[in-house]
Amino acid sequence: MAILVINAGSVTIKYKLFDDDFSCLISGVLDNKKGRFVSELIKSNIKYEWEISKEQFDNAPELILNECKDYKINKIGFRIVHGGDKYTEDILLNDKIISDLEKISALAPLHNPPAIKIIKKFKSIIPDTPFYALFDTGFYSKMPEKAFMYALPYEYYQLYKVRRYGFHGISHNYLYNELKKIEPNAKKVISCHLGGGASISAINDGICIDTSIGFTPQEGLIMATRPGDVDDGAVQYLQSITKFNDEEFAKIQNEKSGLLGISGYTSDMRTLLEDSDKGNSRAKLAIDMYIYRIQKYISAYIGLLNGVDAIIISAGVGAGSDIIREKIFKDLSYFNLLIDKEINTGKINVSYNLKISSFASVPIWIIPTNEELHIAKEIKDK
Repeated sequence: MAILVINAGSVTIKYKLFDDDFSCLISGVLDNKKGRFVSELIKSNIKYEWEISKEQFDNAPELILNECKDYKINKIGFRIVHGGDKYTEDILLNDKIISDLEKISALAPLHNPPAIKIIKKFKSIIPDTPFYALFDTGFYSKMPEKAFMYALPYEYYQLYKVRRYGFHGISHNYLYNELKKIEPNAKKVISCHLGGGASISAINDGICIDTSIGFTPQEGLIMATRPGDVDDGAVQYLQSITKFNDEEFAKIQNEKSGLLGISGYTSDMRTLLEDSDKGNSRAKLAIDMYIYRIQKYISAYIGLLNGVDAIIISAGVGAGSDIIREKIFKDLSYFNLLIDKEINTGKINVSYNLKISSFASVPIWIIPTNEELHIAKEIKDK
């Protein structure tokens, strides 16, 4: 018996197959690399990669189920980015719930539609298998009203549910649970998911009290191609000058801003670090802005929590770059957040839990995130 977990985005479809003890039997990614379709697979600790056709990518469930044909799949779990204010807990999917999720696709237009599309395709192939959904937004469902509300006319929340929902919730939930195994007395926790998309969450005794991302994934930290916090008046002003319509400017904010927008040529942090060292001023500015925004949120959340018991760093940039971690904590010594350089230096793409704080510091842990494992654990006994 096995649990299959699907994490579908607009250009990638990640999947993992777990046995009853949560050992990963198969880990795969189907990737649309600007029109070149690739399947990557780890099976029996051997990595495979080959090109696939667009038709195979569009019919991903058939390809995935073929890779898993040696195992009996008894459940499938799906990551859904947005559940609105109605769906906050993991849930057994049925036609009505799927229909409800389709109706709120506008809340996450880049994320929900591909997830719903793949759910329907799996359902058409194996209709009798139980399907479960976990929602990124669910982790934030207990955020206090003062944190999730925008100071817009209240009826916009009543009528249209405009509020701060938060994202990367499955990741932050997993990271907090992992931290509690190694820091059982930590209650006031700041979790930093620093990847292509990025967010920081303030967690008090398991409850998220605030998070950097809001109504859409554009708010908060500077990300690979998203700007994070921007005065809406600046957007309106630019639209009035450039004459870009809403759709065109949304594309600029989602795909051409952030690290890419500031540097002018790349969103890859590794490239930016290399070029900054060579004297590229725009690369340096992009990194400086990225670090500054992270420091700003960590500092604010220490204030909200009235102290901090532990910091978690995770995801591609967080676990991937020793330089970025050193830069983040360089100017946070006032809060007793101190990196042990001997431990941190040279630790790139960390794949295990690693404490990088100095002896006298508040604990700082690198914890690699694993959304798929979290989903599998949540639905096993359903």
